[in-house]
Amino acid sequence: MSSVDERELAEVRMIEEGFRKAYEGDAEGVVDTFSSLRDFAVQLIHLDTTAEYEIDAKALIIAMGDIGKVTAEKGMEISSIASARALGEVAIEAADQERELLALKALSVLGNLALEFVREGMYSAAKSAAESLGNFGKASSRKEMEVLAGLSEVYIMQLSLKAMEENTSETWNAAVKLLGEIGASSAEQAMENCAVGAAILLEELGAAAARKRKEPQLKGVIQTLGKLGESLSQKGSKSALVQTVWALETLRVLALEYDMEAAGTAGKRELESLSTAGIPDEEQNLEKIQEIKEFHQRILRRS
Repeated sequence: MSSVDERELAEVRMIEEGFRKAYEGDAEGVVDTFSSLRDFAVQLIHLDTTAEYEIDAKALIIAMGDIGKVTAEKGMEISSIASARALGEVAIEAADQERELLALKALSVLGNLALEFVREGMYSAAKSAAESLGNFGKASSRKEMEVLAGLSEVYIMQLSLKAMEENTSETWNAAVKLLGEIGASSAEQAMENCAVGAAILLEELGAAAARKRKEPQLKGVIQTLGKLGESLSQKGSKSALVQTVWALETLRVLALEYDMEAAGTAGKRELESLSTAGIPDEEQNLEKIQEIKEFHQRILRRS
């Protein structure tokens, strides 16, 4: 048997073992399997870029997500957390090695799995998935991979909305914080569109919280925007800064409209702390923001 055949056989056996242990409820065994699957996927990522290796790696990533879904359905929290971490590590490794298609596949599988965790009430696993998405987004921004960083923002936004629907504040808070961190990390790399995108998505999350009269969540978004604005100001990210200011003003007005005094006060305080001197003209910002919103809508429609 050739070395390639042996590798493929080992991959199939590993995947089969993962499914078997998941269906049997062997949580510790599944955790060990995810560790092995992650290591195997990383090995494939480091191999020469060929169609065969690409297909094998994608199949392995998809299988990791499918096993993760089984653990969620069976209420195996520890195993589900292991699946989120393993997929996140594979995605980051693929980005680090500039294997963009594999990174995209791992990100997609992780993002969909995160939503599955919330649907199944696996909130600790959902928080872990949010952290993995956030870490991937920041790693992508450091590699100046703008599309991947932007996609991670959209997946986190989707997860945040689902978390709000299910009233899981732990996942919501983690996701909102991470969205702001990706925006700040993008600004450090002069990736203006991703920084603007983070501010736009935070505004949408805050507006959703306001409409549902969830003041603590709205206040949290406002505070995250304020922190993001400080970072943007320091980095000279002017378009993102003006979008952040617009978002804060929008949310401040919404807070007052829905009689959320504490959130309105927080919005005013954050606005007063930010300076928009030297920002680009309004027309230029509107064009940039519209382009990014259209990008977000395309991704959401595909999802």
